Amino acid sequence: MTDTPGLARAVGRGLRQCCPACGRGKLFRTYLKQVDTCDVCGAALGDIRADDGPAWLTVLTLGPLLVAVTFFVSFAEIPLWLSLPAATLIVTGAVLLLLPRMKGAFIAALWVAGRKGAGE
Repeated sequence: MTDTPGLARAVGRGLRQCCPACGRGKLFRTYLKQVDTCDVCGAALGDIRADDGPAWLTVLTLGPLLVAVTFFVSFAEIPLWLSLPAATLIVTGAVLLLLPRMKGAFIAALWVAGRKGAGE
């Protein structure tokens, strides 16, 4: 593919965990380990280092949910032995669901910007 997509399109593809270049290939081979190259278009994706950016973005995005869950646990008339494990499951599930999507978006944004590894 010769045309580089814009930032919004590439980030949208990253949120779907697809290749930011073509949108058809997979971005990850396991939960958070990205592929070296796209199977469909051959875009080099393995050298892009997201480091701590996706974790930061995930926490920033989930902040309002975490505050809402905290208030619910604090003010609800539900016993703590029931509400704390439920809150833990909700928060953990949200983080596990959102983290690969945030990493995909972060990698896509770095790909559009032309960034590669830490040495660049």
